[in-house]
Amino acid sequence: MQATVHYGPRDIRFEDRDAPTIMKPTDAVIRLAATCVCGSDLWPYRGINPVAAPTPMGHEYCGIVEEVGSAVRSIKPGQFVIGSFFASDNTCPATRCRAKRGYIICKVGSRHGTT
Repeated sequence: MQATVHYGPRDIRFEDRDAPTIMKPTDAVIRLAATCVCGSDLWPYRGINPVAAPTPMGHEYCGIVEEVGSAVRSIKPGQFVIGSFFASDNTCPATRCRAKRGYIICKVGSRHGTT
């Protein structure tokens, strides 16, 4: 598959990458239809925030679910999904509390949309 990878200020490359696979029971593989450049991508692109290692871009996306891990219950293959920067798994008390107030900050969530 092709990926957009950020290497440093104004250094964006398109690279061949291995196809994603299920690594954890809570993972899903999504065939992307579109991704967005997020405002958070612009800080390292401009050199304001450092890039420690090559970083895949495109953490805001939409696409079709191809495969799900054994613990995934809320989506299934063939379903259209949208991923966004404020996504949460809603499993930690802090996330549930903040979600009720209209915003989400998850302390245990992992990066999504990258491989």
